[in-house]
Amino acid sequence: MGRGAVALGAVLLIAGGGVLGYALTREAQGGMSPAAADAMTKATADLDAAIKAARGEVRVRATRLSGTLAVRAAVITDEASAKDAFRTGELQFSPGSGEVIELGQVRAGTATPFLIQPEGAMSPSRNGVPGSYATLIDDKLVITEVNEVLAASEEDAIKDGQKVTGYVMVSRPLELGPAIASLETAGVNGRFEVTGTDGTQMRDIGKPLSANAKTRVQPLPSEPGAQLVVAIPPAVRVVPVGIVGAGGGAAVLGLVLVVVGLMRGKPDASAPPATQPTHATDPTHPGEPITNIPYATTKLSTGPIADGTPSPIDPGGSSSINPANLGPGAMIGRWEIVRRLGSGGMADVYLAKSRGEAGFEKLVAIKVMHGHLARNQRAVDHFLDEARLAARIHHPNVVAIQDLGKIGNEYVIVMDYVEGVDLERLLMSARVAGRPVPLDVGLGILCRICDGLNAAHRATATDGTPLGVIHRDVKSANVLVSRQGGVMVVDFGIAKAATQVHLTVAGETKGTPSMMAPEQRVGEAVDVRADVYSTAAVCYEVLTGQAVNLDLAALAHLGIENWPHLPPPSSLRADLPPELDKILLTAMAYDRERRPADCMALEAMLERVMKTNGLSCGDKDIARWVESEIRALVPPFEGATSPSSRPAGAS
Repeated sequence: MGRGAVALGAVLLIAGGGVLGYALTREAQGGMSPAAADAMTKATADLDAAIKAARGEVRVRATRLSGTLAVRAAVITDEASAKDAFRTGELQFSPGSGEVIELGQVRAGTATPFLIQPEGAMSPSRNGVPGSYATLIDDKLVITEVNEVLAASEEDAIKDGQKVTGYVMVSRPLELGPAIASLETAGVNGRFEVTGTDGTQMRDIGKPLSANAKTRVQPLPSEPGAQLVVAIPPAVRVVPVGIVGAGGGAAVLGLVLVVVGLMRGKPDASAPPATQPTHATDPTHPGEPITNIPYATTKLSTGPIADGTPSPIDPGGSSSINPANLGPGAMIGRWEIVRRLGSGGMADVYLAKSRGEAGFEKLVAIKVMHGHLARNQRAVDHFLDEARLAARIHHPNVVAIQDLGKIGNEYVIVMDYVEGVDLERLLMSARVAGRPVPLDVGLGILCRICDGLNAAHRATATDGTPLGVIHRDVKSANVLVSRQGGVMVVDFGIAKAATQVHLTVAGETKGTPSMMAPEQRVGEAVDVRADVYSTAAVCYEVLTGQAVNLDLAALAHLGIENWPHLPPPSSLRADLPPELDKILLTAMAYDRERRPADCMALEAMLERVMKTNGLSCGDKDIARWVESEIRALVPPFEGATSPSSRPAGAS
């Protein structure tokens, strides 16, 4: 009776204590739900794409109108003459749906509107000052572009001894309602903010934010000053009363049984002496007990699979990465976290370091797939394909993948960390300040982009079979420029290989609509010339400082003939060699048969322009430009020891 009571009591005591410990030490529950995080990611992507498309459309419209002779003649006359010219058809233009166009004259710094179409429409007053504007009005974001209009001749520009210029303003409203409604449906509370010349304007989403609310800020890259600010629900520690009661009761009962058993149990003098307990032994040191049994095992790829690419290990692993605990000093496998770098639609990205013998230390960027996506096999395939494809591309202009693996139930990609800035941010900063990218530096960067993409297009499996990789999302945001002058293509997250069948389904189009080749945008089969098209669009942005926005709306509005309907680059920047006009506009032709055959051919054309014009560009030239732009960045650039440098592959 004594021994049985002690044994039973011990079992109850241990079990009850374990249950009680679990209940009292369980992690606090809270934070943004997967549904809310998904809604925010989708809303950000949709809004950013819509703003970028609207901005491109009003910019193209304003640029075209400001260059027509009829407009240049009208703005130096007077209001009555301008209206008469419109009535008689000398001024031929008609606003699109929701679009407002205003023409006016600027004299002695004062703008006088001459003509507003549609007649009677409300037009945001900008006093004829050239620039890009965004105004929040109720559930609409009004995107506005103002261009200066110069008289056709210097003689015409002088009126009553004063220089006279004109302006054309094009604005278009963007409906925010659908995006806001989707966020509210997902239970998101926060606001949409726009900061610009009108100050900071806000539109609440759900419940207004409290003064001490913890928030997550998601900027919209296409519109500086625009961002989503959403509340992160506070973590709450909930103590399950039922579990506490059951665990406590079992522990108390177990303690009682142990005490009773010890009091009633009597040793048997005739029993042989008890044997010593047996310990598990270490097979490498017979007779020694194992004392360092780990509580969880981290497994990463240990070698290539059949096609030479990293493979996830331990699909049934039970341990899990808790993003809430991944602060400085936490471990992901053999890598120590330095800090969190950012978050994208697929993954969180961390700066980490690995250490070796003799003080060796290497910085890496680690992408940890969002937990709720890891339960979706198609999303996992998408995530793994990025690493598998990029791992087969060995080139200095493509960010290198170091490892791919699975820790518990979480997938991770380990890649080189690039101490630098994405090209989109550099271009945006230079554009706002009116600083063109130096011609030699711009062409040097573009040749390196072509070189990296060409390496991707020519990548092979271990048996030499071409992989047929197409990036499908070439844009300035997916190009990193390091402080040492390196240029690297990143984010093969939607790249397509000839052997893949699971990434694209009927009716699904992946990529950035404003930069896509027409055949990709309408869902046709694509080849490397789709990347040629997008690379040429990046070239246009780098060299002219003008954004390219050519999506289906532009296609429907402007038509196929004379595509891409962009002003010749040399007309936007005087120092551009005129031969670039044909190269870039042909590379963006609607008919892919007219484009260069591949990125190698496009690179050769750009190199020929450099040689003809006596231009050269080394990594040091690019590094000097990057440093000058980094010093002017707002918010300031922060490097590897600070929170905001751009990781390789943060998407």
